[in-house]
Amino acid sequence: MGIREIEDRAKMRDLMKKKAAELRMHRLATKTATTKMTKEKLAEIAKKHGVIVALDPEMKEIIEEIRKKYNIPKERIIREEITEESVLKKGKKVDIKKLAMLSYQRVMLEKQETGGLLTLPDVFDMINTGSLKNRITMDDAEKAVKILKKDKVIPEIKKLPSGILAISFFPVQYTKDQTSILELVTEDGVITTGDVCKTLNWTVERAERALQNLVDTRVARITETFRTGKKYFFPSLKTK
Repeated sequence: MGIREIEDRAKMRDLMKKKAAELRMHRLATKTATTKMTKEKLAEIAKKHGVIVALDPEMKEIIEEIRKKYNIPKERIIREEITEESVLKKGKKVDIKKLAMLSYQRVMLEKQETGGLLTLPDVFDMINTGSLKNRITMDDAEKAVKILKKDKVIPEIKKLPSGILAISFFPVQYTKDQTSILELVTEDGVITTGDVCKTLNWTVERAERALQNLVDTRVARITETFRTGKKYFFPSLKTK
């Protein structure tokens, strides 16, 4: 299978993914607005992700208890649900600060799928949906994630050798290996386990664990042929 065919298939999957994401985000917004989280669920999210979803004002004391227990900074407490409509001031101008929190909430709610490490184009795809579709730009997305970094909501934004930004939405220790791999990806957007092991002096197990995480979180795609063997393709990092 050639790179062109891989790209065509990746584009088709991405189009289907975006449509599915729009529906999923709508369901998540509805679910978040109508479901009261239990103390146990809030504590679980705080422990795993270092964030508190404080949408229920009746749980103020419980939220403070959880915040102190897990040493959660106040900047990482989500106190209101951001909707697509609320991002547009008077239905027109984009509120970048609210766009920033919308992106953060969506990544947080989708952490199992995103892994918390996304490229800027990936972030853009997550927020360029519904009533915001075609009304925000990649520049808006970049300004939004930079606000999150400035406000200490997210730990790191790193420019890869390709020039593309990689954003860590969760503690860097959980995404360090994946970021190291992204820094190795060249202009054709393809890398192998051997490339990773040789350059980073890693074991095969460590390299494949990090690469599989990038596949599971849809940053990378696997392509395998009898002639070339297994390779990992990164559509958002391809520059030629």
